[in-house]
Amino acid sequence: MHIPPTQALRAFEAAARHLCYSTAADELGLTHGAVSHHIARLERDLGGIRLFARDGQRMLLTEQGQVLALQVRQGLRLLANAFDQVRAREPKRASPPRALMVSVLPSFAARWLVPRLPRFQAAFPEIDVALRPTASLARIDGRDGVDLAIRYGPGDWAGLKSERLLDSAIFPVCSPSYRGGALPAAPPELAGCVLLRNPRQPWAPWFAAAGLDWPEPGHGPSYEDAGLLLQAAADGQGIALAREILAEDDLASRRLVRLFNVQAEDDYRWFVVWREPLRCDEGSFKAFLAWLRAEGHASSARPWRCRPVFIRCLSG
Repeated sequence: MHIPPTQALRAFEAAARHLCYSTAADELGLTHGAVSHHIARLERDLGGIRLFARDGQRMLLTEQGQVLALQVRQGLRLLANAFDQVRAREPKRASPPRALMVSVLPSFAARWLVPRLPRFQAAFPEIDVALRPTASLARIDGRDGVDLAIRYGPGDWAGLKSERLLDSAIFPVCSPSYRGGALPAAPPELAGCVLLRNPRQPWAPWFAAAGLDWPEPGHGPSYEDAGLLLQAAADGQGIALAREILAEDDLASRRLVRLFNVQAEDDYRWFVVWREPLRCDEGSFKAFLAWLRAEGHASSARPWRCRPVFIRCLSG
């Protein structure tokens, strides 16, 4: 008796239900090509019988495909019920909750979250936290394994709950040894300096706050990751526009120094983001969220932070 692999049957059943390989692939966590391969294998096992046909842009089940889809769906349901019945007879065992999966930007993870995590582990040794550093937005829908994310943005993401974690101002920083220590003393002197760039953090808002009617720099070293941008500044490559939250440790250790007493408010914030209902252990989630709130409050209250000072450009 020859039975095709269960994965191939599941791929066919999902594709038959959605009439779309791509949607079936998303549901099963596979690629479009993998679903196509599984169905092609089934058709070979059936002696070349076609299971799907195209009608213009639509994909339809053939007559043989309709019959097989019904039988496969019933068979998979019987298998699932059989396993459920066996599990129901097994004595329940208490198991620890799985690790809390947190999606976070690499720069924020390295410069803010990771140095603070030992405090959380000391307070909650029974809760494991797994970080997924990435610049891509997690779906937080159960398919990517992410339970919550720390995002930098406007704070309005459809279908998700969000809570503001941190604000940040932006200002220029550089190595204290940049240009042999001959640092610019006033904003207009930046004209003779190398301005390091980050596509996600334009200089224009700070130029406006400093009263400089300058265009956005169009040349010079560019770094998409904020952590690499600050590292380049600390290495003396030029002057970077920094978010204070990410630069605070470098400023405290004087690997970087802040230039001028002018800063601009950042239009974006850091937010904790999640989806309800939760798919993780509720106790672990609440403990981590409460800890993040406390750490965010403590970080915002750092006494060395300067308040915004804006220079106005007076006409006439």
